[in-house]
Amino acid sequence: MKTLTVLFSIGLGFLANAHAAEAAKPLLQLSAKKQVLDTDHDALGARGRSKEKTIALRVVLHNTSSKTVEESVLTGIALVSRAGESREEIVKESLGEIKVPAMKPNEKLTIDLGKIELKEVEWAKRKFEESLEEWQVTCSHGEVEIGKAMSSDNYILLVKDAATHGSLRPDPANPVRRRFPRR
Repeated sequence: MKTLTVLFSIGLGFLANAHAAEAAKPLLQLSAKKQVLDTDHDALGARGRSKEKTIALRVVLHNTSSKTVEESVLTGIALVSRAGESREEIVKESLGEIKVPAMKPNEKLTIDLGKIELKEVEWAKRKFEESLEEWQVTCSHGEVEIGKAMSSDNYILLVKDAATHGSLRPDPANPVRRRFPRR
């Protein structure tokens, strides 16, 4: 009789764990990839050349639950390697906010989130190239997070050291000698 009681309590424990794991599952499954929207090349002759790219994140939202997901908000943060005065730095930039319409069960939506301008300048002996390093996209309904995607686990490490957008610009109260004179 004791064996039957122990087996019954173990079975209830497994059922409770299975139900808790199911409740923790996010309502939306998100995936995001870089998408080049526009490019522009400029030849500077013997002095060098420059290139500009406009990149967005193409986010695919998939409702994996058996319920209709109400309207929500999609936001994102990008970590971009920017070239400053004489150094490169990882900068945290917002990708904006987009309202996502209500989604039926098993429905998929594709949305382009944010626009990031990246520049590449090449001179005779130096090359500065900006790039999109990592990103995180979050979908939330009110204060509740219903889906999340990161480019990789490296995002968590880089976001701690990232500066906010605009820190590469010189302080207007403290003018700094320009590195390259104007002609």
